[in-house]
Amino acid sequence: MLSSPREIVLSVNGNFGKKIDIRQVISRNPGRPISIAIIGDLCLDLVYQVTTEQAEISVETGLQTYSVLNSKPELGGACNVAVNCKTLGADVVDVYGIVGTDFFGDLLISLLQNHGIETEGVLRQEEKWATHVYHKVFEKGVEHPRFDSGNFNTPQEVSVIELLAILRKKLSGYDAVIINEQVPRGLHSESFQKVLNEVIESTASDSGVLWFADCRKLNDLYRNTIHKLNEQEGRLLYGPSCTLNRQELALWLARYFKQPVVLTLGPDGAIAVSGDQREPEVVHEFPGIHFSGQIDAVGAGDAFLAGLVVAESWGANLAEAAYIGNICAGVSLKVLYECGHPSIEEVILLSEKADWRYNPVIAADERKAQYWKDTPLEIVAPFQMHGFPKVAIFDHDGTISTLRQGWEAVMEQSMLTAIAGNAYSSLSSKDIQSLRNDIHGFIDRTTGIQTIEQMHYLVELVRHYGYIPEEKVLTAVQYKEFYNRELLAMVDKKVAEVRARRLNATDVTMKGSIEFLRFLSSHGTELYLASGTDVEDVKREAVLLGYAEYFEGRIFGSVGDVSNDPKRLVIQQIIETRLKGDGESCVVFGDGPVEMREAKRHGLLAVGLLSDEVRRYGLNMKKRSRLVLGGADLLIPDFSHASTLSEYLGWEVK
Repeated sequence: MLSSPREIVLSVNGNFGKKIDIRQVISRNPGRPISIAIIGDLCLDLVYQVTTEQAEISVETGLQTYSVLNSKPELGGACNVAVNCKTLGADVVDVYGIVGTDFFGDLLISLLQNHGIETEGVLRQEEKWATHVYHKVFEKGVEHPRFDSGNFNTPQEVSVIELLAILRKKLSGYDAVIINEQVPRGLHSESFQKVLNEVIESTASDSGVLWFADCRKLNDLYRNTIHKLNEQEGRLLYGPSCTLNRQELALWLARYFKQPVVLTLGPDGAIAVSGDQREPEVVHEFPGIHFSGQIDAVGAGDAFLAGLVVAESWGANLAEAAYIGNICAGVSLKVLYECGHPSIEEVILLSEKADWRYNPVIAADERKAQYWKDTPLEIVAPFQMHGFPKVAIFDHDGTISTLRQGWEAVMEQSMLTAIAGNAYSSLSSKDIQSLRNDIHGFIDRTTGIQTIEQMHYLVELVRHYGYIPEEKVLTAVQYKEFYNRELLAMVDKKVAEVRARRLNATDVTMKGSIEFLRFLSSHGTELYLASGTDVEDVKREAVLLGYAEYFEGRIFGSVGDVSNDPKRLVIQQIIETRLKGDGESCVVFGDGPVEMREAKRHGLLAVGLLSDEVRRYGLNMKKRSRLVLGGADLLIPDFSHASTLSEYLGWEVK
């Protein structure tokens, strides 16, 4: 059993945990030049976008040929880390490694120099070395089998000696040195490992140079460094019997290396353990970032590493540097089919606007749910109130109204039609299922945001798949009009049934919701309704179903402007004018992650509804993961459990 660290800190750039101001970190050493060296595997990615359009069947082989729409060379491995360090503001970036005497080696060196990266430490080896090149072919967003060169490389002794001699000569001028190990047969031969470790040990007492190691298979070799590694690499290092949780694993790694460690967790963020044998450990956790649109994980780890090292070279502590690295990875994720190179301006912007992924371990495993007493009230993060809230904010669809139940199926079919177009009838069942899977994932990621914003992402998807000629791709507004026609046709049938009195309000609202609105309103709580649906539709439905009076005009919805999300605007307005900093007296109710994140961003109580919109009562566990990831503090099935919630929060029970 591991002994506990001195402290565990959740660090994000929001109104909880420890706030980290990137601008303040940068300004600590104004005007001081930063110099970084990267030594490791020098790689080149050649990315092709292809299509079978205007392509023929080869007469000689009978095989399908492909038309290349575009191709682009990209630096990879240690080279990509170097570019990231440069774009983040490092003044001097030197690269050390080996390339072949082939054309690709010429291209790689030329690209490095174009980025202002020093290549004195890049050696050309004629024998037993081909430049590491990865040919990546994409067709309509799907990657074909990759072709790799350089898998049989062996560094010659003379190359190792010369390369490390150059590093020794320039070593005292660096703030930090990064060791990159990425390919099975690359720079890191046994003789290279031995000599490099001697160089590291010779500077161990020199606090002016920071050593970082980012290795896929050799983490155990370069011990006297700050290690950045991912969770899988950490568990492999521990061994096949590893059952440690993530915090325990990061702590074990720090104690094993006797050095600070940064453990990256993919979409779930990162953990940094500061301290060493002289200082007690502090474990810092950083949540991952939620993205509604498409992402590409290639190069995100390199961006994280560059942000970590550049920030420490600025004078940031490990927690600040790991946070900045986490944001750099997020910027990189938004760049598709190539490695992203975050600038400091992009990093600052994302840190101020990021949507975080909370409690990923709890979200992924229903067995980790903690219930209050013997009730269905799940407590994700304990939260107490004293008396009724001043303000309660409600989402609409799926939280109060079920008129739009089934919207996901309508959106799925609308998106499928928009993306496939006339190609729909000729697509294979496999292609159709792949499309549906992508659409399902998209809808799950974007549930709760404005419809117009979803349609902007749809435009990206239409272009991404390429079934529709560019001149026939519609605007977001046009796609929204098409979807709304289909959706309102479904909604209008239910509205007609209500108006004909074959259905009443309780038949198309969540169980207990109207009574709960009346209950809160009667105890002086101001109620707000905020929806991603068009505002006029929300107002009309609230009047029809008889609960508009409880909101007294405080009903908000989409006005077709993606920059003005109604839920975000309502919460900001309430914080500024009504609560005056007293966030604990406001509660947000919703069945989607958007309102949960906005509540969490401002320190408000977030109550998620696991609403089954078909039955209108009971649990829909499909919503649980995204609500927990969105930041829900409490989860309830429906408002028939309002008395349980009231008792837990210390409200008067009617």
